[in-house]
Amino acid sequence: MNLLFLNVGRRCELVEAFRRALGSRGGGLIFGSDISEMAPARSVVDHFFLLPRSDSPDFLTALAEQYRRYSFDLLIPSIDPDLERLDILRDQLASACPRMRLLLPPSYTIRQSADKRLSRSLFAQLGVPVPEALHSAVAANALPVFGKPAHGSSGNGAAIIDSVHLLRHRICTEKELMLEKIVEGPEYTVDVLCSLTGKALVAVPRRRLLQRAGEVSQGVVERLPELEALARGLAEGFRATGPVTIQFRRPEPQRFVAMEMNARMGGGLPLTIAAGGDWPGWILDMLADRPPRIRPEAIADGLRMTRYDRSCFLPPVNTAEPLPETPCEAVLFDLDDTLYPEADFVLGGYRAVAERVWRDHGVDIEPALRRRFLSGSRGDHFSPALLQTGLPVDEDYVRELVALYRGHTPSLRPYLDARILDNLAAAGIRLGLVSDGLHQVQEAKLDALGLRDRFSAVVFSDAIEGRATWKPSPRPFVECLRLLRVTPEAAWYVGDNPLKDFIAPRQLGMVGVRIRRPGTLYEDTSPPCREAQPQVTLASLGELPAMLGLAQELRGASRTRNPKVLP
Repeated sequence: MNLLFLNVGRRCELVEAFRRALGSRGGGLIFGSDISEMAPARSVVDHFFLLPRSDSPDFLTALAEQYRRYSFDLLIPSIDPDLERLDILRDQLASACPRMRLLLPPSYTIRQSADKRLSRSLFAQLGVPVPEALHSAVAANALPVFGKPAHGSSGNGAAIIDSVHLLRHRICTEKELMLEKIVEGPEYTVDVLCSLTGKALVAVPRRRLLQRAGEVSQGVVERLPELEALARGLAEGFRATGPVTIQFRRPEPQRFVAMEMNARMGGGLPLTIAAGGDWPGWILDMLADRPPRIRPEAIADGLRMTRYDRSCFLPPVNTAEPLPETPCEAVLFDLDDTLYPEADFVLGGYRAVAERVWRDHGVDIEPALRRRFLSGSRGDHFSPALLQTGLPVDEDYVRELVALYRGHTPSLRPYLDARILDNLAAAGIRLGLVSDGLHQVQEAKLDALGLRDRFSAVVFSDAIEGRATWKPSPRPFVECLRLLRVTPEAAWYVGDNPLKDFIAPRQLGMVGVRIRRPGTLYEDTSPPCREAQPQVTLASLGELPAMLGLAQELRGASRTRNPKVLP
């Protein structure tokens, strides 16, 4: 099943939750669209593209074009404004995208929840307390009051009004301003999942501890049977299907005031999912006509969530540089995370160290080592791992562990796309290797990979003058070019680290090619300056032969199979 998150924005956790659910239900791809190319969640979907706003006259045509290309099975709206627009376009979408279903409740539910005045009226009709509405003529005598737009979203415009000046300003500038008496007490958001026929299946309350920009940033699951029953009844009263959220205030221990309803998944849903409320899996089950296995009693009570900001780094735009006129006659490669996943060596070394510590002390430090490495941390991991497990940090013992790590016999396999080495060699391209790291360790890696015979020249920078000749020193590149008997202008260098891999090649006149692999250490690292910027960025080494051929074609020249030899 292929999913499309419309206006995916910052819904990274939700996308990842649906990916896990897909993985256990036959698999599928997750696509994301947005009106901004800077949407953070573009970094976690399988494919991202831009779409016009859903109220644009071009929206339907653009969406249908993407549907014909990728064949989505389900469209998931992420923001409130899209609900009404998609509701209007239901028939047209069914015609333009016949196999695509919408995770969208009935029109009645959308109308009643989109207009907060209608929501308040329906809450009251269903017998649930609501905030007392105030007419603008009397609000000045009741300050402070709460004001919010009738069609607001994400908390925009919802705020306490505590002065006559501010009240008058908002009354004059906002046609749909709602004024209410302030309701004190803790705020609860209840995630409710309904069947596709409108029966409320499960409700999970979350108490908001802290919010930012209308979305919870700290919260805790509080299983309150009376609130859960109330929320389920309201969801059915709104004729909801699928996921909805309802917001309450609790001014007294046994009294809940209904505030708003959103006819979609809420931003805090990852807390409910983490507590055991498998919304993504249950939704996919219902859409596949499988009864979801819901056990409300298994959803954890008291689970807390606290959020932090995390950056997503996107590749630079329009940074390609013209390639040199000289035909490429040699390609030099980096080793770690270029030809094989470095994590394989590191984690293998950690296993060897952990086995030694287990024999010596009966303590398993491997989980601590893996956690620090996979978090992006580098450096001495052995000392903190020993300390974390209550063992003494003895410098001599740590040195023994370091030696064991460096000297362990690695079990490594190249990336699958490293097979292009043979294609390049068959096309007359000379191959070299330039790699940093202790040269004895790098020698062992290369032997374990079985790639040594692919290269006409192998240079480990450490073997020249130690760390002094590690990249970005030009020395190892000059030596490799000398061994290949090729001029710098006729050589390309392929590496993964934009902090140091391409500085020397640029200085020498080579072409720098960055391989950007998901999950590697430098995937999200940007070059610190123009001098460190590669001329070409690839997602796979499999693109390299075509890139070399394309470069020749653009210059209108044919590749000569005889390298340009130095005298």
